[in-house]
Amino acid sequence: MAKSKTMTVTIEFELGQRQNRWRRIDAAYQAAVKAAVGAAKAELLDGSVSTVRSRLTHGYRVAGLFTQYPDVDAEAAPEPPVE
Repeated sequence: MAKSKTMTVTIEFELGQRQNRWRRIDAAYQAAVKAAVGAAKAELLDGSVSTVRSRLTHGYRVAGLFTQYPDVDAEAAPEPPVE
């Protein structure tokens, strides 16, 4: 029995202090999903996308309670350990 493969794409928008109403948030979400689906179908082999599921979550964070990481070049050679 063949196993299906799943590709997951996560996009997070930090909205800041502006008061965006639900209609605008939903419109931005729909536009992001539409763009992601179009890009995936353009890049993947014809007929390889069988199902698309999307989910919108909305939450609040206290400023400063997260960690940002600098851009990392995934193809760069690893640095030798420091002795």
